[in-house]
Amino acid sequence: MAMKFVECWRWRFRDPKSGRMCRTMYALCEEEARKFVDAERIPGTLVMREVDDRDFADTLPHVGSPAVG
Repeated sequence: MAMKFVECWRWRFRDPKSGRMCRTMYALCEEEARKFVDAERIPGTLVMREVDDRDFADTLPHVGSPAVG
């Protein structure tokens, strides 16, 4: 099965409390950036992330921890 690629960008947005322009520290997909009102992509910051839901299923907190006993 082929990997799916998702566009992720750093975004700029106006902080509603202070009115200052801010930038995200990390690249976010468009869905994640929707929480910022009127967010705009910052040109030149595109990162393509590989996503394969099958390989990244939810796990429990103890998965990957050393066995006790």
